[in-house]
This record gives sequence, structure tokens and C-alpha cells, in this order.
Amino acid sequence: MKKQLTVAVTAGLLALGAAVPALAQQCGPGTMIEFDANAFAYETNYNPATLLSAPGSQLNVVGIISLFCTPFADLNASDPNTEYTFLFTNLTTTAGTQTTLNGPTTIYDTNYGNGTFAIYAGSPRNAPTAGSMPINPPNATVPANFTDGPLILNGTLNGFTTNVTKTGGFDPNGSFRTNYTFTGPAAGTYYQRVQGTGPGLIQGNWCVVPASSGGCVPQGYSAHPNGKFDQPPTATKNSTWGQLKQLYR
Repeated sequence: MKKQLTVAVTAGLLALGAAVPALAQQCGPGTMIEFDANAFAYETNYNPATLLSAPGSQLNVVGIISLFCTPFADLNASDPNTEYTFLFTNLTTTAGTQTTLNGPTTIYDTNYGNGTFAIYAGSPRNAPTAGSMPINPPNATVPANFTDGPLILNGTLNGFTTNVTKTGGFDPNGSFRTNYTFTGPAAGTYYQRVQGTGPGLIQGNWCVVPASSGGCVPQGYSAHPNGKFDQPPTATKNSTWGQLKQLYR
């Protein structure tokens, strides 16, 4: 009976031309922005055979956003007329990749320090996707087609790190994380929704298996990440008892 009622309600919404909130159902607890199949990283001095970044290697990450949640749930990442893209940049590893042995497993840790991020809303949808990423960036479309729309949000990245583990002859597995803080654009409508929030977390998977070996990373790229911006906490503000009393007069 419950299943029949659900089908009936959904059919009724479709008949009335109403939008079924499929995107809202995909938003997990604490998620604000997601990116998955169409994000790629590239570096100036990375060796895919050894999984090592040399000291001074500069990292960039480009991608297409796949889902918006609160407070951006009104933005449709699948809008055929608007493409939401991002760029992480100004990330440099000072020490290069550090390796640690743990029995048969080798652990590769790389700290890229601090950088910046920017999110754009462009039209038409022209950024390359996973099936069409041009090799050996930077090139004519990477990062250009990920940054050719109006800037709607930007901020800083703090402590961008990657962790990759490889055991014996098995494929390596990786992850990444970094703290982020929104900084603007100051006059932007979307920034006003998150202005005053504290540092949040960006985290996800960091696939490093080259496509030539049956993996996910096209030629010339260093990783294929997918991940999410977690909801940032609201920043605390100093106040006096007198200021608080004014709020209730």
C-alpha cells in the first residue's frame, strides 16, 4: 500500500508538471557540494610510474560540479544551459612525496601546502568530461574551459594532502583532504549565503592508476579525484552582554 501511494504521488507530480526533488534526495548529511566523474589533477613534476611528486611540483585540480546541497540546493548542477566548474590552484609540495613502509604496503604522503579555489558558472557547457579529457595539460581547454564563466564563489585551501597506499602487485588506493574557507567574491549573491562561516573540509578519493594500465587517469594527469565540500560551521563572533540585550529590545 505504501509503495502504491508513493508511485501515485510521484505520478501526480509529474502530471502536474512539478519537479520531483531527486537532487535533494541525493544530498547526504553534511554535504554541501559534490564532484565525481569529471575531476582531474595534474602536476608540473610527477612520475606516474613511481607515484612520486618531486619537491617544488605544482598541483592543479579542475572539475565539473555534479551536485549542490544546502545552501545552494536551488542550483541545478545538471542544468543544460549552465555548467558549474572549479579550479584548485597555487598548490605546491615543498618536500615532495614522502614514503613509508608498513610490511608489504608502501604509503605515499604528499603535502601541497596552501592554495586557492574558485567556482564558476559558465555557458555553454564546454568543459571536457572523463571520456574526452585532452592529454598533457595545460592545453587549449584545460584549465581554460573550466574557468571561462562568471566567478560565483572562491576561497582558500589550507593543508592540501594526498595519501596513497600500494600493497604488492595490487592497484594503489588514494584519498585527499584539505580545509577550505570561503572569501568571496565579496559582492556575489552566492557568497552571501556562506559569509561568516568557518573553515570546512574537502575530502574524497584520489585515483592514481593510469588509463594505459586499465585505470582512471588520462595521459599527462596525476590523479582522478572525486569528493565533496562538507558543510562549514558557522563562525563564532565576539560580543558583549550589552550588544546581546540590544537584540531583544
